[in-house]
Amino acid sequence: MLNGVRRLLRQFAQKVLDIDDTTQPTAHIKFFEDYLSRHHFDTDTVDVKEFLGTLKRKHLVDEIVVSSLNGSAIASTNGNAVSQAVTGAALFNYIRSEIPKSETIMIRANGTGNWHMIFQLNKKLYLIKASSDLSTLELKALAREIDNFLMHHAAN
Repeated sequence: MLNGVRRLLRQFAQKVLDIDDTTQPTAHIKFFEDYLSRHHFDTDTVDVKEFLGTLKRKHLVDEIVVSSLNGSAIASTNGNAVSQAVTGAALFNYIRSEIPKSETIMIRANGTGNWHMIFQLNKKLYLIKASSDLSTLELKALAREIDNFLMHHAAN
């Protein structure tokens, strides 16, 4: 009964308040399609730092840190990956304990306007810093590229 009322209120809020978070960010996608068509990004490398540097330019982000869920750094584009990995994992695990179904954490830094995004994929945390927020679709694409690279080069 209580679940039915919640569902009814959610449907009402979606209709009246026009809340719809299921649409794809078409403006972002069109921008990236245009950007990618104008530039070539060579990700065919075995060096993880070079690979992540190329992804930074490709996805227009400032920093990328990859860590395990317990906070140990796996790869990074900067020198302070260990402290960022520990802090990011602690924050992500705390948020997940309070909001179990959370998927992505997005924090906008006051003053600088930079975004800090934490996203989990395949038992790894991806900590992304950028001057604008990335959609969940963009974060997943970035994480999949890194995950494929790490899986391929860990096997070799």
